[in-house]
Amino acid sequence: MSFILPDLKRMTMRKRQIEKYYQQVENYHQTIEDSPHESFIVPPELLLQFFDPEGTIVDVAGGSGINRQIFHLQGGTYISVDLSLRGLRIAQEGHRGMQLQASVESLPIRNGSVDTVLCSWSLEHMTDPEIVFDEMVRIVKPGGRILLWGPNWDNIFRKDFPQFVHKPPEYVWWVRWKIFFRMIKNEFLPFHYNPYINFDVAALADPNRYISGDTDAVHCVLCQETYKWFIQKGMFIVHLSDLSEMGKHVHNGIVIRTLRIILKPLLPVLRRVPFVRWFVIRFPIVVEKPR
Repeated sequence: MSFILPDLKRMTMRKRQIEKYYQQVENYHQTIEDSPHESFIVPPELLLQFFDPEGTIVDVAGGSGINRQIFHLQGGTYISVDLSLRGLRIAQEGHRGMQLQASVESLPIRNGSVDTVLCSWSLEHMTDPEIVFDEMVRIVKPGGRILLWGPNWDNIFRKDFPQFVHKPPEYVWWVRWKIFFRMIKNEFLPFHYNPYINFDVAALADPNRYISGDTDAVHCVLCQETYKWFIQKGMFIVHLSDLSEMGKHVHNGIVIRTLRIILKPLLPVLRRVPFVRWFVIRFPIVVEKPR
């Protein structure tokens, strides 16, 4: 008798663990509320130009509705959809629009009824991003836009990735090279969206570790893969961020800053160079549904 669970069954169990955690966790969203939002890599001002704040905005995995506060959204209809009761309670107490407790894999929203879909720093926590992407495309109106941003897993050789903080060196090495070779495969062979699974269920038992390092990344979601997925679905790419935007808001050493200054004039070319572009393109990504 084999005691090794099939991959699908193991993933289903882990998914239930993660969903249960988000439904019951009390301190996660409060920690986010108390953190300085100035530390966001991409400022809200960059994204505000890409959607109408007077329309209907659905914040997928919006938690405590913090995006309404950061974006200073006053008009329109703002809806935060999340599993976390605590997060939605904070949103309700702060009068941050409407709140819906639901799985983002099955949004209780009509087809083509939303002007804008937001999703910030959440893709890496989703057990099946493709299902969530399909839901986003389903609910957004023709001409409506989807705004996605989060950690840039494409730059896998950064040493300060919080997802690697609590991992042994040999594990980090293995993950980085596994993603690296998948980048090559997706660049030169038929494309297949396949975020690398990086379950860290053990972190759920230790709230301090979970929150301080944000080690709950379920997937390593790559910008290039996400960008290609939406192109395959017939969506228009409105905006792709790159190293020049990142350089304005991230404090790096003089060598990195100098390198970005040198590379900036070359970015339009680098975005089109196979494989190299994986390290150039960054979140946020803004896509538009065809009319």
